[in-house]
Amino acid sequence: MIIETYQSRLVLDILKSGSVYRAKPNLRLKGEYAALIDMLGLSCECPIFGVIKGKKQRTFGKVSGSVKLILDVPEEEVHLTEFSQWADFLYAYQFTMPGNYRSLKPSIEGEITHREFQELLTALSTEKKLSEYKSPQVVLEKLEPSWLRSYKLLHVGRKDIFSRLRRALGK
Repeated sequence: MIIETYQSRLVLDILKSGSVYRAKPNLRLKGEYAALIDMLGLSCECPIFGVIKGKKQRTFGKVSGSVKLILDVPEEEVHLTEFSQWADFLYAYQFTMPGNYRSLKPSIEGEITHREFQELLTALSTEKKLSEYKSPQVVLEKLEPSWLRSYKLLHVGRKDIFSRLRRALGK
C-alpha cells in the first residue's frame, strides 16, 4: 500500500542509514496517543501518521515535517482510522477521567454524551474496509527502511518563511 507521511529530515536520515524509525511520544498528546495505541492494539511508544496516496486527505492544516516520504507498506502493517473521528477524539479527550480515556467526567454537560463517546471509541477501534472510509488516516507502529520508495525535501527554511511574510504584507 502506498503511504505518504511528512517527517523530519532526521527520520529520512535514519531510514537511509538502514535503520528502523520508531517515534517517541509527543508530551503534549501523550495521553491521546497512548489511548490510540491501546484502541488499535499497537506495539509502539508513539503512532506515526500518514495518508494513502490517491485517497481523500485531511490534516490539521499544517505539515509537521520537512520531508515528504513515499512508502510502500505491507497491508498487515497498516492500521486505519477515520480522520474526523480521530479529530473528534482529540477534542473529547479533555473531558475524560484522568488515567482512564474510556470514561468521561461526570460534569461535561452538553459537550458530548456518554453514548456518543462510546460510539466514537468503538468506531476508532474497529477497522473497516478501505472503501468505507471518507478520509482514511494511516497509523503505523514504525517505518522500515525497505518501505522507502521516494522522498521530497520541502524547503520551508527561514528564507522561505520571510519571503512568504513579505508577500503577505505586500512588500
